[in-house]
Amino acid sequence: MKNLYFKIVTLFFLLGIISCDSQLDLAPADILIEEEVFASVETAEMALADIYHKLFIASTGPTHVIADVSLDYLAITSNSSYSNYFGGNLDATDYNVENIWINYFEVINVANVFIDKIPVFGKYNETIEKQHIAEAKFNRAYAYWTLLCYYGHGSLTENFDGLGLPLQLTPYDGFNQEDLLSRSTNEEVYTQIIKDLTEALIDLPNNHGDNVKSRARATKATAYAMLSRVHLYRRDYQACLIASNEMLTFNNYQLDSDLLNLFPLNESGDVSNFSDEIIFGFPVSSNNGNFQYGIHSIYYRNKNQWVTTEFINSMDPNDKRRTELIYEGNPFITNPNIKFEKTTFKFNNPDQRDDISVLRLAEILLNKAEALAQLDGVNSESVAILTQIRERSGLTGYSTSNFLSKEDLLTAIYNERYIETAFEGRARFDFIRTNRPLRNENLTEDQKTFPIPQREIDLSKNKLIQNPGYTN
Repeated sequence: MKNLYFKIVTLFFLLGIISCDSQLDLAPADILIEEEVFASVETAEMALADIYHKLFIASTGPTHVIADVSLDYLAITSNSSYSNYFGGNLDATDYNVENIWINYFEVINVANVFIDKIPVFGKYNETIEKQHIAEAKFNRAYAYWTLLCYYGHGSLTENFDGLGLPLQLTPYDGFNQEDLLSRSTNEEVYTQIIKDLTEALIDLPNNHGDNVKSRARATKATAYAMLSRVHLYRRDYQACLIASNEMLTFNNYQLDSDLLNLFPLNESGDVSNFSDEIIFGFPVSSNNGNFQYGIHSIYYRNKNQWVTTEFINSMDPNDKRRTELIYEGNPFITNPNIKFEKTTFKFNNPDQRDDISVLRLAEILLNKAEALAQLDGVNSESVAILTQIRERSGLTGYSTSNFLSKEDLLTAIYNERYIETAFEGRARFDFIRTNRPLRNENLTEDQKTFPIPQREIDLSKNKLIQNPGYTN
């Protein structure tokens, strides 16, 4: 067995071992092998930071933006390269098709090292060792969930026997042809994701000592929140309801009454504190300097995509998500064609240092409302949740009499989610799983799934089968 060499990065002061000024330092600190990494809690936590860092890199940039531009609430420039991802002409050699795959499998591989090697080489407190393994399992589960949404054929449309992903659950140990994996089914991948999250729950802590650390590292609440999402996508509504209710028992998460506290104006790039609504996120504002992660260049700096008038007008004129979270953005844009177009306030720092929300309480509440509606039809609890979300945005609520059928209620929940979580990098997935059209209404079911990168098929000696609709 070869040693895996770690490039230790001191990332995200969430790990609690970084400099006292709580700034992010992205410079490599050392190169260590497995036995050295797991000799002490200090080196193990620095390596654990590398998993979170890799998840951050994988989850931002094109991964985030592609999921948003797939819908028509964003206008795009005529020469936008992102048109490939909704135009129906995507191919298996596309740069982002390949890099999203690679970046998430890097997360998976380093997580595998923790899960596999701590029991062998770990020499520090056993409770903390188990916690580190649990955090690695959360990261692996999140990576596999995103990969499944993009590459699993029919994974979002109940094709559980469809081609999913190769389930790599041990560390990569160099190229060995006999170890090459074929694709597991979507159901098998969902099962592994749920297994990882369920096992992680046993050893994850309730918190990590302070507000930001507890929202930037996996906790029990984080795992329950992710289970709520995964079960919803898998259409196991009873399991979604159970996970949502478990997450909601943690009283340190509250729906923020002020949207501008949830998504604060941070023009100066100060280190900010996550709102109590955030369950898990990336504390970008803690970076000591600028960190380019790709979202701002789309929404703020260059405004290559902007919010359509149709989307703005679809919201109530008094909706605070319209009046407070949509604005003109970068005042230094000179192009007269886009200068006064509107963009999202969720990314407003000129130096690209806004914290990024990954899981927040509003989503879990909407998950619960949707699961209840699927199970019970029109019901008072789902309606009460919708009312809670709407009243936070300055709108009047609903009563059960507003809905004549289960379908009416589900439509209202889908619309609320669409507005509430806009620009948060999941819209594509939500629309596919609820059978709503993407920007290109003529996309076939095959075209809604990314091709497996041709490079990966070639390296696998064609053991990886290409998705239907793409040539091998």
